[in-house]
Amino acid sequence: VVTYQPETAILEHVRRIVTQVSEVIVVDNASGGPTMEWVESLAKMAGVFLIRNHDNLGIAAALNIGIRRALQSGCSWIATFDQDTAIPDNFFDDLLRVYETCPASQKIGIVAPGGWTEIGMGSKPARLHKGGWSFVPGAVNSGSLIKAEIFGITGFYDEALFIDYVDSDFCLRLLKGGFKILSVRPVMFEHELGQRETRSLFGFTVSFRVHTAWRYYYNFRNRLLLYRRYWTTSLRWFLRDLWWLFLELGRTFLLEHDRRPKIHATFQGLKDGLRGKSGRHPDFPPSP
Repeated sequence: VVTYQPETAILEHVRRIVTQVSEVIVVDNASGGPTMEWVESLAKMAGVFLIRNHDNLGIAAALNIGIRRALQSGCSWIATFDQDTAIPDNFFDDLLRVYETCPASQKIGIVAPGGWTEIGMGSKPARLHKGGWSFVPGAVNSGSLIKAEIFGITGFYDEALFIDYVDSDFCLRLLKGGFKILSVRPVMFEHELGQRETRSLFGFTVSFRVHTAWRYYYNFRNRLLLYRRYWTTSLRWFLRDLWWLFLELGRTFLLEHDRRPKIHATFQGLKDGLRGKSGRHPDFPPSP
């Protein structure tokens, strides 16, 4: 579980996970201020091992730190989470039950839930039935159950991406290596992804999620970096994501609040993406 300035809800999220696994490893990316109370409380939980980074190293580096610690235990599976995910009871049992009955299980690298609902809406109960699974082209990082052996074959998360599209890169690399991603459709979890804004457009109400301005830099830069890597091997993914890129550009320019810093970060990201530049930008995130 990777944390950065978590809310108090992180305590309950980790409690739900720790009752279902042998160990929870929390990697904190240099949280500060009042959020340290919640981070320090995690270290006191039975079954939780806390690693505190002295700087915000990004989601990919934090994931890799936790994964390497988990691999030392000799585990067969590693689940990755961010701080805003709450799982239901029997989450891992339900995922693995379908995996064990799935054909070509030896080629499956990731077992992922079928989707998520917003925090507070409640996750749908898992009703595992024939045909309740499918092979998919990708899975979000949070809630994914990954075979431990995969990291020795396809490598770890790309730390040069820092944040955003880190999970997409890992999935595309896994698929390129001949592995499959299994989605168990009836299994759901609760998740919070950015703040929601609502606007009126031509008489219609449009609702969408937004992030802090600096996230737009990595979102658009890393998209272009992945396009360069995978457009020949994952053409369908490339065309679909390119379509969403233009839609999100239009939304950012026309509908969102605080457009100036977001547009600035977007242009910086597109420029660096076209140049093939990666790594952490000195201004994003801004220094505290």
